[in-house]
Amino acid sequence: MSAALLFWCCIALVAYAYAGYPLLMTLLARRYGHSPFEHDDGEHLTVVIAAFDEEARIAARVHDILDQDYPADRLRVLVVSDGSRDGTARAAASVDDARVAVLELPRNVGKAAALNAALREVDSELVVFTDVRQRFAPGALRALTAPFADPSIGAVSGELMIAAAEHGTGEGVGLYWRMEKRLRSDEARLGWLHGVSGSIHALRRRLFVPIPAGTVLDDMWMPLQVLRSGHRVWMAREAVAFDRASVSVDEEFQRKLRTLAGNWQLVARLPWLLNPFANPVFFAWCSHKFLRLLVPWALLIALAASAFAEGTFYRVAFGAQLLGYGGALGGLVLPRLAARMPLLPAASSFVMLNFAALLSLPASLAMDPSRLWKKH
Repeated sequence: MSAALLFWCCIALVAYAYAGYPLLMTLLARRYGHSPFEHDDGEHLTVVIAAFDEEARIAARVHDILDQDYPADRLRVLVVSDGSRDGTARAAASVDDARVAVLELPRNVGKAAALNAALREVDSELVVFTDVRQRFAPGALRALTAPFADPSIGAVSGELMIAAAEHGTGEGVGLYWRMEKRLRSDEARLGWLHGVSGSIHALRRRLFVPIPAGTVLDDMWMPLQVLRSGHRVWMAREAVAFDRASVSVDEEFQRKLRTLAGNWQLVARLPWLLNPFANPVFFAWCSHKFLRLLVPWALLIALAASAFAEGTFYRVAFGAQLLGYGGALGGLVLPRLAARMPLLPAASSFVMLNFAALLSLPASLAMDPSRLWKKH
């Protein structure tokens, strides 16, 4: 294969992953997408919160859930303290409400195993999952559970709203997250949504499949199992959870690296993901998740190919890539500068995301199973 052809193949892969596929989903969703039947029946539900060393925040989080506009006699909160070394269990139990239960595990087993333990204690038809650090908008639980009136729906994701970041790449991260939410919404309308927001999502209890210990992306494990059962995953954009942004570029990078490494881990634990005859959303999963793991390699090959291809165009393309990467890296090193220059935050975020994707495979292989929780 000539260097020029290799260059254009790599550019096409990048363009499809970040622009072509989202555009295709928008067009298909407009033509063929449909929404589930919804009815606010107020089904019995249990909100599960897995916590590790969250003594300072857990009581406020429980109160936030109990304050939801939801029938009080149909709402239960289960806090599972995963071998916490502080007073997490005691602080949760101090909430004076009969609807609150606390499951205290004797040792730290990790979020995945903690959720498995919690689900053994749940007897409600619906289960809602959330983390400690978020807060729910009023009416979030009603909006999250209403789509379950449609029997084809097996899981529902809410929408995570992230506060604006103060570091220089915050604008770029925000743009990426808005595009990602739009893409997930389009996939949901086509029945192809295969991931949910770990901050706010719900599941039919009978569709829960135990999560292998140490699994990073429980918020992908569960919806993928729901899809395999023949049910749909929906996105209720009115069910909103609020979270803070990463306080620094380094924290955002570590969060992305962990998530992307988790995708490789899922491929190893669910090899049927790579089988188009076994994966019911193979096209969407491959286009949305897997290709993005390959994009940084395509970018590197495109850079090298443009250096060896003949012609003025490729000399200019090589120089433009070097200039673009240099500017993006400068924006990461000097975040205040990035915040003042148009497009630089987006370029910096793109480079940061793809550098994390580049390192995600070795990070997955080197993942330490003893580091079971990543706190933010």
